[in-house]
Amino acid sequence: MPLVPEHSGLRALVPERCGLRAFVLVLLVIGPLLLPLGYWLAPLALLLAAGLGWSQRPASIKGMWPQWWAMAALLSFGAVELATGLWHREVALAWPTAAAALLAAAMVPAATLLRPQLAWWWGGLALGGVGNGLWALWQVGVAGASRANGHGEVNAILFGNLALLTGLLCLAGLGWAWQQRWRRRWLVVLLLGATGGLLASALSGTRGGWLALPLATLVFYRAYLRGWPARWRWLTLGAVALLLVGLYLTPQSGVQQRVGVAMDEATDYLAGEPNGSVGTRLEMYRGALLLIAHTPWTGRGHGGYRDAMGELMAQGRVVPGMDRYWHGHNDLLDAWVRRGFPALLILLGLYLLPLWVFTPRLVATDPEIRSLAVAGLLLPVTFIDFGLSYAFFAYPIGIVVYGGWLAVVLACAASKAE
Repeated sequence: MPLVPEHSGLRALVPERCGLRAFVLVLLVIGPLLLPLGYWLAPLALLLAAGLGWSQRPASIKGMWPQWWAMAALLSFGAVELATGLWHREVALAWPTAAAALLAAAMVPAATLLRPQLAWWWGGLALGGVGNGLWALWQVGVAGASRANGHGEVNAILFGNLALLTGLLCLAGLGWAWQQRWRRRWLVVLLLGATGGLLASALSGTRGGWLALPLATLVFYRAYLRGWPARWRWLTLGAVALLLVGLYLTPQSGVQQRVGVAMDEATDYLAGEPNGSVGTRLEMYRGALLLIAHTPWTGRGHGGYRDAMGELMAQGRVVPGMDRYWHGHNDLLDAWVRRGFPALLILLGLYLLPLWVFTPRLVATDPEIRSLAVAGLLLPVTFIDFGLSYAFFAYPIGIVVYGGWLAVVLACAASKAE
């Protein structure tokens, strides 16, 4: 059953100028990491473009259940953010993430109305991957930064992990590129985008995001490599392994040094000495669990979390310094400890929805549908991993990228299913 039905009414909702739609879709991909406030500007441009094409409501909404569920989950996320702010009298602190969730929810129908073409989606991702890589090279190689990052609140962790996701999505598009008339050109473009995304991630110095690669490899294996001849399958896996080893061994990437430091910090924590970022995170998780046990339903609030950690410090239940951080550095724990149990359930729903929608499509006979299924699965797989060591959904950019890119993948799948 198609995700969006074919009917004459829906055609009238599409802007006549494809150039505008292509520009908006590319902006949605490259804006969050490469433009100041791009994670606000790009969604607003998408809504504007969809509004320009709005002439009448579709005659039928049959088959749009993934979009409806996505909208409901994002709206619920925003509602919980506002409810938490009202309950704890911190509405001003709740507004940025609540607005991001409401904006992401609005992007779901907007992307469907625009009926994006796959070439715009994959081309935008490739451009974003190359741009991320060049931006990171300039920061580290020319400006002398120790870690590449984005603009404003887009720190090195957010920048590096989202750049890594961009690179992986470029690899997902190879199945689509193989079927195109200009096959070689598209393959080169997407491989350049993937290289740029991986390079930007390495130069950002992120460590936790790279733990997503084994799970991402399983997704690629299920969708693509499983049906290849054994020789090509093992050659591809070997090439990927060599690439990762090369990044690890290259001193300029800093990956080897940061991995070694992480292992030392984990060992110290197990010995009772919480040192460095790894030890601090593990201590924060322990403190969050202590706070959750006291207020599991309403949480501690957006600002009350830090005060509650200070109380635990004063009682000697956590080590000093835990009150310096305003979120829990783990998406699931942060949702629960600051916004309560309903927020945890909604976040789990946002993870599970694309897994439910796209997992059956990994074995689709149409390679274009399969490539979209890989992209749709990479979103929750990577965000679940990113959320193990950082709270991506505590930032507007994390909410907008997850919800907005999911909206585009659903819209592309809807167009292909017609």
